[in-house]
Amino acid sequence: MQQLSTMQITISADQAKTIAQAIREGMWEWHIYLGYALAFLVLYRIVLFFVDSSKKESFNSLTLHKKMVKLSYYLFYALIFFMSVSGLVLEFHESLSLAKDTAHDIKEVHEFVYNFFLFFVPAHIIGVVIADNGDEQGLTSTMINGKA
Repeated sequence: MQQLSTMQITISADQAKTIAQAIREGMWEWHIYLGYALAFLVLYRIVLFFVDSSKKESFNSLTLHKKMVKLSYYLFYALIFFMSVSGLVLEFHESLSLAKDTAHDIKEVHEFVYNFFLFFVPAHIIGVVIADNGDEQGLTSTMINGKA
């Protein structure tokens, strides 16, 4: 309403709300589509974890740094799994006959867990750059093409 008033256009609060909802609707559609894609990718990654045993090392043979990295990935996958499942539950809460309060609580936790990714993604990128320029040269190429 404030932006429109600078252009000498006046609208009511109800009209502003309707416009804002129309703008957000398309955004939420993409959020849902990307959520479906994420759920599929998580499922695919879980299948790969159990099927491809060629790259598994003994946890005890790893350095402390590698153990911490591996544990952070397990945390990442657990949280991304939670995000996928909770997103699907939120999308289908009516079909699942969930109470509105329960759906709201799941939404709150879903949004809270998102904050982990706001920290993890930049930390991961910084860590990869440092490792690639340090003792793990070629790490970025290996991550992209999958070949060691």
